[in-house]
Amino acid sequence: MDRKSRINERQRKVLYCAVREYIISKKPVSSGRILSASNVRCSGATIRNDMRKLEYLGYMFQPHTSAGRIPTDKGFRFYVEETLKIMSECQGRSSGIYSRYPMAHGDMERIFEGAVRALTRMVKGAVVLEKPSIEKLRIVRIVVTPITKNYYVFSVITELGLAKFIPFKTFSRIDHQKLENAMNELLSGFDLASVENRTLSDNWEQELLEMSEMLVESLRDDYRNNLLKSGIDVLMNEADDHQIKELRRVSQLISDDAGLFDFMEKIETTPAIFIGSEHEIDGLENFSIFVDSYCKQGAVMGRILIVTPKVVRYEEVFNALRYMTSRLTEYFTIATREEVRQ
Repeated sequence: MDRKSRINERQRKVLYCAVREYIISKKPVSSGRILSASNVRCSGATIRNDMRKLEYLGYMFQPHTSAGRIPTDKGFRFYVEETLKIMSECQGRSSGIYSRYPMAHGDMERIFEGAVRALTRMVKGAVVLEKPSIEKLRIVRIVVTPITKNYYVFSVITELGLAKFIPFKTFSRIDHQKLENAMNELLSGFDLASVENRTLSDNWEQELLEMSEMLVESLRDDYRNNLLKSGIDVLMNEADDHQIKELRRVSQLISDDAGLFDFMEKIETTPAIFIGSEHEIDGLENFSIFVDSYCKQGAVMGRILIVTPKVVRYEEVFNALRYMTSRLTEYFTIATREEVRQ
């Protein structure tokens, strides 16, 4: 019999109430507080016995003898799982909660930027939005623009108006118009994932062939500007003095694009919530991470990651995240249909 199965229904209510009250007050929770804030009908002695058992099972701890209890990561995990069950049973009731944050239609870059700003205000945490990878978007047009003698900008315009810009240098002047024509022959109308076996026709010069291969690889490897970030300042404003050192670690995480990509790639199923030490990132044990995906016609296009203090109203953050990923999925679906009709 596992430890969780040894908790009876009353103890589950006590634990849920204790975590909820700690999130609200950020102070150790006493048996008296549970009696006054819940519908548990029993004596204070019974509640204290339940709390001792919950402490023994690792759901909470007592900072010192005369204090109330504080939830552990295991206690927070219990609270989150129970809250998600309640939310799934009440699905649909909260569809209008965030209607005060409408998503404007138009330029996709502005839509993503607006989504990040709105989500930061909703959750009062740090938000990272992964824009769709160039590999997942159909390329509409390639433009090669000369900047100076041997410097150029390689511009890729994709469906839905998203664009990618890569500067590059050559050792000698090139015919940028020929290169542009070659790249359009190779890529226009396709996504990067489907051009593996495509080759240019034989009439192109060897230099252009090599240059086109180099630029395609640069597109695949280029992570720059693919993440939109916001909210470190919000966390700073909400933090106590003793949390500043920990927030420096959060800032390091948010500024490390490769590390963020690696973390999100390891997540097999979304939405996901990592409480305290569950995310296994050193120095962030007092923070939780939320991750969800947005899609286009069933295919994942990108992810949103949120970092908040561990003591947070999980249901509110989770609801806000799901709201935003759902809205982005809806937008991609509608925009794709409109492009097909055109």
